[in-house]
Amino acid sequence: MKYIRKVMATGLALIFLIALVIGTGVIFSVRNVNVTFISYSDACDEAYAKTRANLNKLKGSGLLFINGDDVYGKVSDPQLLAIESYEKKMPCTVNIIVRERVECFAVKTEAGYDVYDDAGKLIKSTADESAPMNALDGCPDVIVEATAEKIEAVAAVCGYFKDSFGGLRRIVDSVSVKKYLELEMLVIKLRSGITVSLSEWTVDSVRKIKAARDEHEGLSDVQRTAGTISVINGRENSAPTAKYTA
Repeated sequence: MKYIRKVMATGLALIFLIALVIGTGVIFSVRNVNVTFISYSDACDEAYAKTRANLNKLKGSGLLFINGDDVYGKVSDPQLLAIESYEKKMPCTVNIIVRERVECFAVKTEAGYDVYDDAGKLIKSTADESAPMNALDGCPDVIVEATAEKIEAVAAVCGYFKDSFGGLRRIVDSVSVKKYLELEMLVIKLRSGITVSLSEWTVDSVRKIKAARDEHEGLSDVQRTAGTISVINGRENSAPTAKYTA
């Protein structure tokens, strides 16, 4: 009798567990897939339409079990589009942001150039000897001299530059990571002729870029055609300091 009771208890527990899993799957089944599309042109409308259709296939999936691979793998053309972010909202919704990838940076290689987007993610490699031009606006890409593992960090600092200076590709000609004694520096060469040099550029980058902008705004038109704005760490956690040298 004890054996029979144990078997019955185990069976009931198993039935309850199955019912719980099925009930959870039904309650937390995806019903809404909300997609926001950040686009800069109509060049990727077809790719977006296919990606949107792929993302709709998430409907009916268990919300609790959806992961990044399930979302990122739905992009139809990774050279044109990228998943900016996704968020699971209980009980049945997935919010996804898809953005058009815009080429922004170019790194010289033996064969030609590696072209990266504004997040520092590789888009393509070319065999062209001439520097790449952005097809959307005809503006040259920013030439970067840095190792591949530093491209994303460079792109992040350039994003701060864009926010502070009001532009990037139309303002910046090239960006280089260089060593000076024990310090690693980021040298940003503007198309106007002036250079911005950030000492220990990965530290306090936002405030360093703002300090450079403030110094730049105080220069005359003539001064902006040559010279260097050097930005260094402030003393004892104070704000970074920027100084123009002709």
